[in-house]
Amino acid sequence: MEEVAYEFDKGNEEVVRASVSEFAGKRRADLRIYFKGSDGDWHPTKRGVSLTIDMVEELQAAVTKLAEAAN
Repeated sequence: MEEVAYEFDKGNEEVVRASVSEFAGKRRADLRIYFKGSDGDWHPTKRGVSLTIDMVEELQAAVTKLAEAAN
């Protein structure tokens, strides 16, 4: 079961979705690009990253540093 935590529009009928799901019996944090299919539903692409839950703090630190570098 996927629990969407956050989603934002990327343009060109794509969104970036941050979610928590379970894979192989372990909880994972997933940051992935989704596209809108001809059926009107959102479908995941291979573009993204899946991390173990214990790596979320490292991802948060990386995003903070990225925001600082962008300013």
